[in-house]
Amino acid sequence: MLNCFSWENMAKNSIRALIFFLLSNPALAEINIPNVSELEMTGRINIDSDYFDGLFREGSNNSIMKGQLRRARFAINADMFNEWSAKLQLAINENKKSLIVKDFYLVYEGWNFADVKMGKFKEPFGLERITSSKNTVFIERSLMSNVFSLGRTTGINFNRNADWYTWNVGLYQVSKSPRLRQDGGLAITQRFTLSPLKIENGFSHLGLAYSKRELDGAGYELKSNGGVFSGFNMLNTPILESDSLTQWGSEVAFGKDKWSIQAEYQAQEVTGIENSLNIEYRSYYTHVSYFISNDKRRYKNGRFVSVRPSSSSGALELTARYSVIENQSNWQFDELDKLSNKTIGINYYLNRDFKLMLNILELKSSLSEAIPDQLSGQALSLRIQVNL
Repeated sequence: MLNCFSWENMAKNSIRALIFFLLSNPALAEINIPNVSELEMTGRINIDSDYFDGLFREGSNNSIMKGQLRRARFAINADMFNEWSAKLQLAINENKKSLIVKDFYLVYEGWNFADVKMGKFKEPFGLERITSSKNTVFIERSLMSNVFSLGRTTGINFNRNADWYTWNVGLYQVSKSPRLRQDGGLAITQRFTLSPLKIENGFSHLGLAYSKRELDGAGYELKSNGGVFSGFNMLNTPILESDSLTQWGSEVAFGKDKWSIQAEYQAQEVTGIENSLNIEYRSYYTHVSYFISNDKRRYKNGRFVSVRPSSSSGALELTARYSVIENQSNWQFDELDKLSNKTIGINYYLNRDFKLMLNILELKSSLSEAIPDQLSGQALSLRIQVNL
């Protein structure tokens, strides 16, 4: 079985001291390690501040301001034995934990038809979700990508990246998470993308994804803070003893010069042990990006990669997004039936290593029985991102 041992505990116990030692001594990266052709150490820090009112609050009539270290992540990437590579990524003081192993995997690249990834890593589902948080155009991902996130799990994945298409097929162990109260069974997750049009100085993207997950009676719930990390979870479904989860999604994106547009639709159905008690939600978003400077978003292998400013003065980007999540369940419970989020933002990229982000959000809910006096909320979020 895939859960015969814990990748996270193994990594914590064997390399915690080593990683901090290496990070405090960057010159050690120059040491020649046998069978390792390239060793790269990277990291990033996100410092956020949120100011919000209305629906984003809980039990307060006043506006609230909170600041936090949103992310502090450090990674080691290694190429070795010609056809193998490996990655270890740690998160420091994230989600109220002192140390979290985010990624810990090996990749074999010796076959022509596919690469094989083994270990703990992010399941490939959704364009916005599969794009690294350091390369997203908003401080927080959309309602859809946050609520329906499959997260990082232990498994094996076969994938192929070509000039005009990508595909991923993987088998994973369903693990305990903020949404799932205990480990489940196995999951199969698939994602396929195409670049159907060759666009000069631009890109085109179409994608489909599907996941089937055995939950084995584990308690499951959906949560959403509406797009503000330090806000409370105004969407919080009942904990459902669940048999299985089915999720599918579609993706589309196009870009030309300074402009790009991106949209996704996803649906998730959780089948309860009692068949009459299923949870079903659907969600979608669309967003547009425009660079005031002479710059563009960069797309590669079915995802977006970092912006490279074309001048020493940096790059300036304007963004706007509309995101919705709706309850489609066939039974009634005291919960928000719909959340919609409008976000506008501005991003400044001094270079590849320093980024400032400002987002202004408006959130609305409908058919709320739980908090009928708070049907809307506004927020302002600021981020400073430094890549190490």
